[in-house]
Amino acid sequence: MNDAPAEQLGESSPGYRRLAGLGRQLRGASPFAGDIVPSRIPVLATGRGRPTLPFPHPWNYHDPIRVLESCFHGADAIEGSGRHSRYLDVPGLTPFLITRDPGLIRAIMLETGDRPGQFDRDVLPFVGIAKATGANTLLSSNGPTWRRQRKLAATPFGKTKLFNPERFADFEATFRKTVTARLGALRERLARTGEPAVRIPLEPEIKCVMLEMLTNNFFGAEVPYDELRTVYVPALERVIEHIVRDTVIGQLGVVGRGITRLRANRKTYREDDAVFERLTRLMTEGRRAGRGQWSHFKADEVPDEALRGNLRVFLAGALEATTSYACWAVTHLARSPEDQHKVYDAVKGLHEYTPENLK
Repeated sequence: MNDAPAEQLGESSPGYRRLAGLGRQLRGASPFAGDIVPSRIPVLATGRGRPTLPFPHPWNYHDPIRVLESCFHGADAIEGSGRHSRYLDVPGLTPFLITRDPGLIRAIMLETGDRPGQFDRDVLPFVGIAKATGANTLLSSNGPTWRRQRKLAATPFGKTKLFNPERFADFEATFRKTVTARLGALRERLARTGEPAVRIPLEPEIKCVMLEMLTNNFFGAEVPYDELRTVYVPALERVIEHIVRDTVIGQLGVVGRGITRLRANRKTYREDDAVFERLTRLMTEGRRAGRGQWSHFKADEVPDEALRGNLRVFLAGALEATTSYACWAVTHLARSPEDQHKVYDAVKGLHEYTPENLK
């Protein structure tokens, strides 16, 4: 067989590549070559104190920081590029590279696009967030469709349109009004119950404020805060949970895809998805009135239906990522009084939230 012509073996076929890859995986050879040489992540590391397995699975995906720590467990003792760039290569599965090298991350981003030879933007178009938001979004579309959508989104949501005093004033007013009301409710509860302190989950509070600014400031919707808090945030949280679990389970091949289809047909998910779609429709209503960033949207010929997929990306993706970032920032500040004082000293003389003051 080794002596057969390459054309007979079908070297370009997926089956041949998988077979060739399996041989390399069993030999323990690296699938990566070049100036940067990543180190291999051991799949099993019994007795080494690693927090969890170095890949997401149904029992650890809720804690991505532990998964990330596991990928780089023991890497600080490695010399060279393998300290910051590692790869996981399990026989029978596609190898993947994980890196914390800023230069490599930047290089990969520059080589990601829709031109021939570039990396695809999305490697799981049929599961996870791409499945929940639609096939023709900025996440999973390619070629002319992606270029068109990117151009449409860049005009209203680019930095030049968002970073202006008027828009910042809107953000500040929304944030100040909502946070003042929430602190007032907290004071009332403490006064009513006589409790010296109360424990409140941080993430739902931040998520509500973020969703309010996203829907009402960005897209000009007019959704009351209490409705966002009691109806839309809980449904969105469950949809995001479904998306993340789908992404993990979808790695299990045919079995995983079958499970994700069954999960998508559950009554509870369909109800939450209907709430998700209702919120998406509310965001398009601001378009007709030219509210929020819709006033900068210069494509009147594009129907609302063609925009809903990307609106769902904004709601599910941007909300979760921004909330996580803000929660981590507040959590770290809460654990460091010294840094709290530094932040306070930096902003105590600022009385307006403007692009210039943000610097």
